[in-house]
Amino acid sequence: MKARWMLLAVPAFASAAAFAQNPYSQPWALVESGDGSQVREEARVSISKVDGKSTRNPRKSDALPAGKHVITVHYDTARGVVNDEYRELQMDLEGCTRYRIVAKVNGPPVTEWKPHVYSEPIGECVAKFRKKDEPKK
Repeated sequence: MKARWMLLAVPAFASAAAFAQNPYSQPWALVESGDGSQVREEARVSISKVDGKSTRNPRKSDALPAGKHVITVHYDTARGVVNDEYRELQMDLEGCTRYRIVAKVNGPPVTEWKPHVYSEPIGECVAKFRKKDEPKK
């Protein structure tokens, strides 16, 4: 009889632990590579690391909890020699926000660049975590 209870309890505890580790159970943030633009003199970067750990996808991070994070970006081009290809950004991420990072370059023979960050709300997250008494925008 005890063996039956143990067989039923193990999957229940395992699913509860998996739910507790779900990054989408609280407001999350995303860090992505932005699109390049010749008009704005911007180019794509790679998201190399988040808090010292390599990302699975160089185009975007996994969902991150709100708070302070160190984002390492990489910029490389075939059009010129780039000085200092990697940059670390100290970012204080807000929940329900997507951050897009691009390289702001200084012209065709690219030698210097600096990261530029754009932000926008994540609609799905905002809808999920909007307070009941908060009006819709």
